Amino acid sequence: MRALRRWTSVCLVVTLSVIGATSVVAGEQKVVLGQIQLSFYAVAGAVIQGVLETLGHPVEVREGVHETIFPALGRGEVDLLAAAWLPGAHAIYWAQYKDQAIELATLYDGARLFWAVPDYVPESLVRSVDDLLKPDVASKMAKTIRGIGAGSGLMMGSKKMMTEYGLEQAGYELVPGPPKDWIGNFEKAVAERRWVIIPLWRPQFLNKAYRVRPLDEPKRLLGGTDRAVLVANKEFPNRFPAKTVDTLRRIDLGVDAVTEMDYMVNVERKSPREAAKVWMARNADRVQSWMGRNRGDRDTRLLTPSQGRAKEAVGR
Repeated sequence: MRALRRWTSVCLVVTLSVIGATSVVAGEQKVVLGQIQLSFYAVAGAVIQGVLETLGHPVEVREGVHETIFPALGRGEVDLLAAAWLPGAHAIYWAQYKDQAIELATLYDGARLFWAVPDYVPESLVRSVDDLLKPDVASKMAKTIRGIGAGSGLMMGSKKMMTEYGLEQAGYELVPGPPKDWIGNFEKAVAERRWVIIPLWRPQFLNKAYRVRPLDEPKRLLGGTDRAVLVANKEFPNRFPAKTVDTLRRIDLGVDAVTEMDYMVNVERKSPREAAKVWMARNADRVQSWMGRNRGDRDTRLLTPSQGRAKEAVGR
């Protein structure tokens, strides 16, 4: 009997040790978060990073252009991607990699691609993309249309527009490039009150910082409205705790939230993590609802950026 009690005690200790070890390992599982190299993706990613760190996961962020980050998702090199615009803007990438990925959460609805002009360009003269061909408009409008990376859904659609609307024959030129050139060109033109076209999207800080007017696009080559989806490698639910997966599935930011955080980064000069921290603090009840807890629960308190950086250092 004494031997049996001793054996039972040993089994209990071993069992508790295994349970404890499993909890520690689950809490220390690193998540590799992929995001496209644009600030509005970065702020959404920073919110996700904050949630994951609150759950105890070290997070490694990997950024890339569309052409590199989607293949990384397909190869399993990133666990999560913030975010895929579906069904339209990122359709070409999703068609290639959807068999290796799953949708976890819609971060925001109403995502949209469009061309815009500053509101001082008279709407009576420029209401539609077709109007850019009018001689009195073409004589005043800047012929160089600067945009972002060539592999983005926006620029692939814009390239089709140049041909389908006959804009190249009218002297217009579409020039892809880094975000700083795209933004800088627009801001300089506005400061000088010049007529300029900007390929744009929603959510994006320029919609809040400037008065811009989207142009009608009758051929719908830029598509309609999309959902911005947090997607994961298909093995993610099997590799990570159910609590982590369930929490991520509840995240819902909305277009206005992303625009607000993007404005903080580009106008107020906060880092994406700082912008996310400010927004999450202002919307604590909403964030706590994702965690599945009440606001007062201590184990769901959000990490500050400095705490997050400390955890990243440990993770490395």
